[in-house]
Amino acid sequence: MEEGVVYHTEEFELAGLLCACGCDHRITLIVPESHRVWDEGGYATIQPSVGVFDAPCKSHYVIRAGHVQWLPAFSGAQATRIMHAQIARHASQDPEPASWLHRTAAVLSGFVKKLRAVFLGGR
Repeated sequence: MEEGVVYHTEEFELAGLLCACGCDHRITLIVPESHRVWDEGGYATIQPSVGVFDAPCKSHYVIRAGHVQWLPAFSGAQATRIMHAQIARHASQDPEPASWLHRTAAVLSGFVKKLRAVFLGGR
């Protein structure tokens, strides 16, 4: 990755960049779920702000038409609250995992089909 470049792929709904502070921390954004990225005159705009919680710099900024606008850093408590809210949002959108009973039934069903194929010659 190069400093000052926002990498964005609509196909995979991701954006990546190095932290604007220069610490070389790699940032990945989930687009459009958590952030929006678009082109303004050939330069990237990212909304909402980028908060770096997992690096020592603790940077917080917005990128508008390629220009970084610095914002106050989040406190530790704010960062924790935001991260917990993001995790809860992602978890609420994930499908419920199959119960052990459904997983066991699926395995047994596959096993029975294989036995039939062996004993009945694929009929």
